[in-house]
Amino acid sequence: MNKNIVVITLGRVLQMVIALISVRVFTSLLSKGEVGNIYLINSMFGFFGLALINPVGLYLNRKLHRWAEEGVILSRFLVFNAYLAILALLSAGVVFAASRYGRVGETIDLRLLVLFLMLSVYFTTWNQTIVPALNLLNHRVSFVVFTLLTLGTGLLCSILLVQYEAATAVSWLSGQLVAQAVVAVAALVYFQKMVQEKVSLAAVRQVTTRENLFNVLHFVFPLGCTTFFMWLQNQSYRIVIEKAIGTEFLALLGLGIGLASNMAGAAESLIQQLYLPGFYRDINTPDPARRTAAWNAMAQLTIPVYISLTIMVSCLAPFLLHILASKKFGDAYIFVIYGAWIEFFRMTAGILTSVAHAEMQTKYLLRSYCFGGLAAVAGTVWAARLENYAQAIPLVLVVSGLIAMTVMYLDMRKIMPIKVGIRRLRKSILLSLPFAVSLPFFGQEPTMLVSLLLVGICGCYFIASQYWLARPLLKEHAL
Repeated sequence: MNKNIVVITLGRVLQMVIALISVRVFTSLLSKGEVGNIYLINSMFGFFGLALINPVGLYLNRKLHRWAEEGVILSRFLVFNAYLAILALLSAGVVFAASRYGRVGETIDLRLLVLFLMLSVYFTTWNQTIVPALNLLNHRVSFVVFTLLTLGTGLLCSILLVQYEAATAVSWLSGQLVAQAVVAVAALVYFQKMVQEKVSLAAVRQVTTRENLFNVLHFVFPLGCTTFFMWLQNQSYRIVIEKAIGTEFLALLGLGIGLASNMAGAAESLIQQLYLPGFYRDINTPDPARRTAAWNAMAQLTIPVYISLTIMVSCLAPFLLHILASKKFGDAYIFVIYGAWIEFFRMTAGILTSVAHAEMQTKYLLRSYCFGGLAAVAGTVWAARLENYAQAIPLVLVVSGLIAMTVMYLDMRKIMPIKVGIRRLRKSILLSLPFAVSLPFFGQEPTMLVSLLLVGICGCYFIASQYWLARPLLKEHAL
């Protein structure tokens, strides 16, 4: 096996372990209401991250290799730093207005909430910009080390703040923020040594022209509109639920979907770390046939993994929850199942979006997420008024994800002759049938031993079966 695969896989496994331990810890240390507040605060930060930061971050990724060749990465980062500083200040006013006039997060101290989100916009973004940039430039080991330092230190700081300061959502998330800020600074120092560049104010002035800013805006504005609707689809339901039903139900729903999201995110991140550097390298060409081939290869590697993971998590939902969360959240396993399918549609749509990134045609992304986002918001508002809202709300979120993915697929076919690999999808589904061995245990009260055995056996089988399925493509692209 290639050294890069070993390093990234081991790092991703450790990241997932730390992330899942964190879920077990905060569900044990915090009340249901405060757990609900964690998901609410993350949704508020997600608005800035998705709508206002993510589009610019994607532009940075798209240009990173060229800037590395030209020796101007740090100069471009200085421009990005000014943008983040302004955005952090603006976020304080937005959060204040949402809390004071929209009555969002009424159970959270407003001053702490404003300060936390303002600092998160700045430091969390820098952490999530510099560390992944190391991976894109093929500094795989340092990428894994800094990522693990962020997660491990964040878990430790969160526990200390909850134990010795206050058992609140803000305390828990502040521990994560401290780690992200410290590691971001360390990663920046290391990054500067790796690229061996110096910041040039002349280069900054040269790039901050009206023409260049217009070109950036042409790329990020449609993408920003798109990611705003992504936020509506994937996170705005938390604000609706907090106001219409309460934070305790939000805790159950958020935890169930969040656990599925953690599992999906681990697989998604591993796949992206393995393949995205090569994908961005291969699409940096004027040849449309090569760009198409790069996308088709990535899709045929990733989507089969996603469908198999979704089936596995659905079959193991009560046992995963028993292992990873406090017993007081045992009723949330049904939301893990819904969450698995929400995540499948989200991840698949995410792969499809890279078609538009490759072709620099981000305007084609807007329609699908617009439909999905509006369906999610309207559907959640409607479902929250029903007597069986506990089943109706997650079902609405699944359907909105399906709508977004379907429209996205149809739109992406207009700009690139994509092939998702139906034969490989069928193979992945057939290889996933053994996960049904866990279904006879669904009606029983799960025990830790049974849960660990089922999850362990199915997890090992998942890794082996998906590696066997992906091996030809891994060899072909020398990953």
